[in-house]
Amino acid sequence: MAFIFVATIQRWIGLSTDTKPTDVKVGSQLWERDTKLKWVSYDGTNWASYGYTMNSVNVAVSRDMPYLTEFWETEALAAGTWESTIDGAGTEAFATADGYMYYDIDTEAVADSDVFLNSKYRFQVRPGTFGDSNTSIQRMVLEFEAQAVTAITGHDNTHFFLGLSSAKSNDIAQANLIGFYLDSDALKAKTDNAGTESTTGAITATLTNWNKFKIVVEDTSVTFSFNGADETAIITNLPDVAMYLVFGTRAEAGAAVGLNVGNVRAYYEEIL
Repeated sequence: MAFIFVATIQRWIGLSTDTKPTDVKVGSQLWERDTKLKWVSYDGTNWASYGYTMNSVNVAVSRDMPYLTEFWETEALAAGTWESTIDGAGTEAFATADGYMYYDIDTEAVADSDVFLNSKYRFQVRPGTFGDSNTSIQRMVLEFEAQAVTAITGHDNTHFFLGLSSAKSNDIAQANLIGFYLDSDALKAKTDNAGTESTTGAITATLTNWNKFKIVVEDTSVTFSFNGADETAIITNLPDVAMYLVFGTRAEAGAAVGLNVGNVRAYYEEIL
């Protein structure tokens, strides 16, 4: 459309539930006193909201606000946020590579030794109720970057896990979890509800590279993504429980293995 000349404008105040006036001066403004959002009429009939103005920034942020964001700036685990389980002579440390910051956990060179990192926060993972008229949370999202240390064949399949778990456990065979795991050294993802699980197919992955993982839990599905590519959504065996973030692995034989955990972000998308 061509530019429209803005002359004398009108200013309106109302509620977001009110019907916006029509046949107004082009460029007129409307302020919603309940949402604090501001609107402008671009043709005298229709209205468009401003970008995130100072009046609306708090409302905008509250609808997609990171609940946990970790960039490892402190060179140590934040005691109120994270805890770790490091067997024997295993190690854990803040690390950098080419300016990239991450947390490095490595087993000792002994079979069946574990290294696990978990959040102290639990997250509301309730797909059965997400989106209900009486709930504010619409979905839960977990995004993180990770790298396996040494060849994946050295990692114990039953104890390699990246995702959400109802318990701070090193055993992915337990009930009630959502995450990535290994099956015959191939990356897959699964949901488990009270001991019954659903899985994705094998995900083509070079786990010794840095990779981006994403889990989106919605009202009727869980979608796993690897480096931006979505797997077919899982729609069965979706657990409705509070969950921790859990990242960990176990040495399968007498050679050290480990994980580098990069940026982590877990958040809800909500409608208030």
